[in-house]
Amino acid sequence: MQVLRATDPRRIGPYEVRGRLGSGGMGEVYLAESRAGLRLAVKVVRSEYAQDRTFRARFRQEVRAAQTVGGTGTYTARVVDADPEGEHPWMATEFVEGPNLRDAVLDGGPLPEPAVRVLAAALGEALGAIHAKGMVHRDLKPSNILLAPDGPRVIDFGIVRALEATAMTRTGAIVGSVGYVSPEQIRNGGQVGPPSDVFALGAVLAYAASGREPFGEGQDSVILLRVLTRDFDLKGVPDGLLPLVESCLRDEPAERPTPEAVIGAVGHTAGTLRESVRSGWFRGASAESVAVKGDERWLPQGESGERESRVEYVAPVTATDTPVPDAVVPDVPAETVVPAPPPSRRGLLKALTGGAVVAAGGGVGGWLWLRDSGDKGGATGGGPTAPDKASGSGKPGAKVRWRYSAARPSASQGPLGAVSPDGKVLYVPMADGTLRAISADGKELWKHDFGDIATLTVSNPVVTSDGLYTVVSDVEAGAPVSSLLALNPGGTGRWKKSIPSGGYVTGPVLVGDLVAVGYAVADLEGAGEIRAYDAGGESPWKTGLQGSPHAELLVADDILYAPSFDNHLHALAGADGSELWKAKLNGDVDRPAVTGGVVAVGTGDAAGTLFGIGADGRRVWAEKGLGSAVVTAGGSDDVAFLGIEPEGQVLVAIGKDGQRVWKYRPGDFFSEPVPAGDLIYLLTTTQVHVLTRAGKLSHKVEVGALQYGTAAPVLHGNRLYTASSEGITALDVTA
Repeated sequence: MQVLRATDPRRIGPYEVRGRLGSGGMGEVYLAESRAGLRLAVKVVRSEYAQDRTFRARFRQEVRAAQTVGGTGTYTARVVDADPEGEHPWMATEFVEGPNLRDAVLDGGPLPEPAVRVLAAALGEALGAIHAKGMVHRDLKPSNILLAPDGPRVIDFGIVRALEATAMTRTGAIVGSVGYVSPEQIRNGGQVGPPSDVFALGAVLAYAASGREPFGEGQDSVILLRVLTRDFDLKGVPDGLLPLVESCLRDEPAERPTPEAVIGAVGHTAGTLRESVRSGWFRGASAESVAVKGDERWLPQGESGERESRVEYVAPVTATDTPVPDAVVPDVPAETVVPAPPPSRRGLLKALTGGAVVAAGGGVGGWLWLRDSGDKGGATGGGPTAPDKASGSGKPGAKVRWRYSAARPSASQGPLGAVSPDGKVLYVPMADGTLRAISADGKELWKHDFGDIATLTVSNPVVTSDGLYTVVSDVEAGAPVSSLLALNPGGTGRWKKSIPSGGYVTGPVLVGDLVAVGYAVADLEGAGEIRAYDAGGESPWKTGLQGSPHAELLVADDILYAPSFDNHLHALAGADGSELWKAKLNGDVDRPAVTGGVVAVGTGDAAGTLFGIGADGRRVWAEKGLGSAVVTAGGSDDVAFLGIEPEGQVLVAIGKDGQRVWKYRPGDFFSEPVPAGDLIYLLTTTQVHVLTRAGKLSHKVEVGALQYGTAAPVLHGNRLYTASSEGITALDVTA
C-alpha cells in the first residue's frame, strides 16, 4: 500500500481513507474503512470522465447492474456503495486479500497445472454469471484477476462499459488491454460480445500457465497485429491445457467455447471447484511469497498494474448479433506431472508493458465483481429430493419439505421468484435462460426457454389467475431491445409487446387488473415512460416522465410509484396513469416502500438519508444513515419499514416517524427482509434467519453455502421458498 499524498482525500463518502492502492487510466484506488471496520477498495473516477454526462449515465447503469450479482461465497465481492452523482464519482467494493495474477506470476513464475485448471473453472463461472446478466467484461486480463485464499476474483467489471460510452463519444475508441483484446475488438466493423471475453480468458490462461505473454511484448501496434494474425506463442503451456487455450483463441467468435464449456473442459463442476480452492491453492506448499500470515494483509505494490496505452483504435463496442455457440471444446487430458515453478521474474519484467487501449487500467487489489453458478448435480429430471428436517435447526417451525436442483435461480437480489395466487405453483427465472414452474410438492411442471442466455435477462414474473408476465431484455444489443411477454398458466405464449428502451426497463408490476412497466425512451439521460397493458395486450394508458426510471416500480393501494433519474418520485393513479404528485429529492431515486400512508425512499446519497413522504407528496421527515437501495414495508405502525444500512450488514426496523426501533446484525450479508405476521424472514449466505417483530432471533435454518447472491425468500401461507446450495429449498414454517 502506498502512503497518502497531500492531494489525496482523507474521506470518500462515509468511509475513512487508509492508503492508496494504486491508479490507472480510470482513476485512483484507495483502501478505505467503514465505521463498522469493513475494509473497502474505493475507485474514484478521474475528472475528465466525471464531467461527461454520458459517462455518468452509463456509470449509474453499470453500478446498478453490478449490484445484482456477486456476494459472499462466490468468486466476486459485493458492490457495497457508490456515488455516481458526486463531483468525483466513486464506487466501493469489499477489499480482497491476495495478489493479482500478474504479480503472482512475476513473483513465483507460472502456476502449476492444477491451479490453472482451478483458475479456468472459476473464471468460466465468473464470465458465465456476467454474461447471464446480459453484460460483457471487455477487459479481462491478469491484473484484473485477484488470487484470494478461497479462489480467484474478477475485478474492474462494469466501469469498463461506462468508459466505453465516453470513449465512443470522444473518438470512437474502445476499451481493452493490448494482448488481451479479441480480434473483433480491434477490427473496424467488428462486434463485441461474450466470445470476446472467452478470447481474453484464453490469453489469461496462457499467461498463467507459461509465465509468458501469448502475443509477446513490444509496441502496441505490433502486438495488435499479432492478435489479428493469430501469431501467438503458447510455448510453456502444458500439453493438457493446449487444446482449451487454442480453442479460446480462435479467430471466429462463434468457434470459441462458452464459459460453461471451459469449466467442463478442465474437469470441474461448481462442487469440485469449491473443494479445490483453499489457502495456497495457486502455489501449494510454495506459497510463502504471496501468503497472508497472521494479521498481515497483502497489498499490491505500486507497479502492479499495466500502463495506459498510447494508441486508440476505432471499433464499435456493443454486441448486436454475435452468436454464442454450442461450443465443441477439444478434450483436455487429465493433469499429469506438474513441474516446479521457476524463480521470480519480477526483477526482469518491472518495465513490462501491458497497455490499455483507451484507459482501462489499475490492476490493484481492490474491487470485485461477478461470480459463479451453482452445482448442477442433484435432481436431474426436474423433481425434488426427499424431504428432511432442516439441517442444523432441529427446531419446530422450520422443516425442509423438498429441494430442487435441476437448475439454479438467476436472481441474486430481489425476490427469488413468484407464487401463483392459489399457492400451488412457484415460478422462478433460472440462470440457464428458462422460466420454470414448480409445483407445491417440488415437481417441475414446465419450463419456457427464452433463448441465448449470454445476452438476455429475464425479469421476475408477476402472476395472475390468467397467467404470468415477464420482461425479457437483450441488454447487450446496440439499442437495447425489451419485450413484455404474457404466458398462459401452462407456460405457452399468449402475446408479446415490444418495449422501446434507451438503456433501462423495469420489471412488470400489477396495478389493479393491469400490468405496468417503465423504461427509458431514448437514453438514460432522457425522458421515460410508464405503460400499462391489460390481459389482452392492449395499452389503456401511458404516462411520460421527465427522466427515465431509476429503480423498480412499486404499487400500493392502487397507486404506482415510479422512482426516476430526474430526482423525483412520481405517484401515478393506477386506473389511468394520471400523476397524483411528484416529490423532489436530492438525487436519483431508489425503490420506495409504503406503510400506512407514508412512503419511505432513499437516493443513495453520501449521508445515507431515508426520506419519509406523506400521502400528499410532501416530505414529513428525513433521517441520515438509513438510506440504501433496499427498503421494505414492515407492515405495522411499530415496524413500518425495514431498511438495510448503507454498509449492507445491519437490518434496521424503522417507525412511521423515521426513527430507529431496533437493529439486527446477522453477521453476514443478507437478502431483503420478508415480513409476515409476527415474524420476519431473511436469507444470509448460509441460513434463513427468523426474527420476531421485536428484532430478536427466533431460530435459524441451514440451507448450505449459496453460490450466487442472496435473493429474498418467497412466502405463501406457511410455505417459504428460498435459494440454497442445491438450488431451491421449500420450508414449512409456523409462527
